[in-house]
Amino acid sequence: MLIFKLLQVRNYLFALFAISLLSCGAPKSFIKTGDGSWTSVPIRSDIEKERAWDEAVDILARKFEMEMLNKESKYARTGWVYNWNKKGIYSQKYRVRATIKLSPSGENLDLKSEAQYGGQSGWKSGFDDRLLQTLKTDISGVIGRVAR
Repeated sequence: MLIFKLLQVRNYLFALFAISLLSCGAPKSFIKTGDGSWTSVPIRSDIEKERAWDEAVDILARKFEMEMLNKESKYARTGWVYNWNKKGIYSQKYRVRATIKLSPSGENLDLKSEAQYGGQSGWKSGFDDRLLQTLKTDISGVIGRVAR
């Protein structure tokens, strides 16, 4: 009988441990890949390249600290952000950043979302789909072509 009770306690503790591991996982918007994910926003024909670039940078800078900004090559990247989650709480285990660049033709603004999960002991790389879709929606609303 004692062995049976010990096995029950062991199974109970194992279940609690497994649940705690699952609840501390990456956000649902994290997609594990080797690299970030790119998408494009077609720029309206009535907007000049320079203005489209300035508007996109302004949208990005309102949400994030800029780490790299090269106006000449039309490339910008944010620093890592540790509170991009639904609660807005700082986390050392999940971080995101965004990159934008103007396509060589100037007809599209390319967006990239990068995300890492795990912490200093070993980051797993991928992208954050919620970040990518949020940026695409925000930027499309200002400079994007309307699909018909």
